[in-house]
Amino acid sequence: MDFKNLPFFDNHTHLLDPNLTSLTKKSYIMRFVHGYQDMEPWDKGVESDYTVGHASAWQVSNIENLGLVKLITHFLSERFGCEETPDAVTEARNAFIAGDPEKLKAYTKSLYDEEGIIGTVLDSHDPWGDPKDKVFPCPVYRLYNFEDDYFELLPNASSFKSLMEEMEKRIRKAISDGFKALKGHVAENYTMEVRVVSDSDAEKKLAAAQKGEDKGAVEDVFFAMYRHVLLLAAELGVTVHIHAGTTGFNRKSAAYVPSLDPFLFVPFYMSDNALTKARVVFLHQGFPYTRHAGMIAYAFPNIFVDTSWVLPWNAYAFRTNLEDLLGVCPHKKILFGTGQHGIPEIAWASAKVAKACLADVLESQCRMGLMSVKQAEKTASQLLFENGKELYKIN
Repeated sequence: MDFKNLPFFDNHTHLLDPNLTSLTKKSYIMRFVHGYQDMEPWDKGVESDYTVGHASAWQVSNIENLGLVKLITHFLSERFGCEETPDAVTEARNAFIAGDPEKLKAYTKSLYDEEGIIGTVLDSHDPWGDPKDKVFPCPVYRLYNFEDDYFELLPNASSFKSLMEEMEKRIRKAISDGFKALKGHVAENYTMEVRVVSDSDAEKKLAAAQKGEDKGAVEDVFFAMYRHVLLLAAELGVTVHIHAGTTGFNRKSAAYVPSLDPFLFVPFYMSDNALTKARVVFLHQGFPYTRHAGMIAYAFPNIFVDTSWVLPWNAYAFRTNLEDLLGVCPHKKILFGTGQHGIPEIAWASAKVAKACLADVLESQCRMGLMSVKQAEKTASQLLFENGKELYKIN
């Protein structure tokens, strides 16, 4: 089977840098890690050019041996006809782009055209209509980070009620402006084990949450807010993306894997039938909880599973992730994303990996007589582009 000519819809990306016309070996390699670094200052984390300045030679050598770095280095060496090393591909890329933003723009378009990337869902903290959206050589559909509003409004809120009224006002405006879905980080900030907190309890704990000294109060007010947002999303018919997988970072909550299990979210989601009306995407869902996410999407009609960051970061194991999801999750509820940031090679490589792994897995099912070729082709189309277009109501 060959799906190379099928379109690809990127369910999750971050901004591309139109001025990143030159890469060093180190800056190239360190594009592919989100996580703890081994040089001070520790608090910089991913905010400092993807930790480039906070990685020792030892850490760089570790990441250089990451499967993803080997994968993209392999792809780029084939494209540029150079030696298969980070030094060679960065040198070839730099020579090809020659420090020219227009050449980078053309290069980006060629990568997207080559893999048929027809649209992308952008996670950015910029306002609606920001010109950085135009960097992508395909249609862009925006996520609205509602937690930005929450953390901005919380310190000076006179009451929980007024806080939620202002948040609701902003979310409604964002959807009216054209944002396609909402994005939040409940697991990354705290845990997937969201508690049911009443408005009256949130009101009582607001002052303590504003001071930030009482961990329980901080979480309770946040969880009460989360419930409101899910109910509002259900009313508005928009999807909520929950950052469910770990992409590392330098916060304990983001790297402590047991707190990220999507099974932990179920009691909260089931606490009110109205909450189950909200369409929820478990974002970046992969090891070790691929199966858990797939089982929840099987059980609940409005739960979806996204594989961004897993694709392509777990590239050499993506076949296993895919088999787990295809085995239990409805095929129309699996979304392919890339978790791309900064450079366009990540989306390009993701599309390649997705198509190759899909072809291998589905061909195996057909060979064993478990699926027809027609069914396999339908599944491939669903995962590669149909599911995203349907979820966001794109023609």
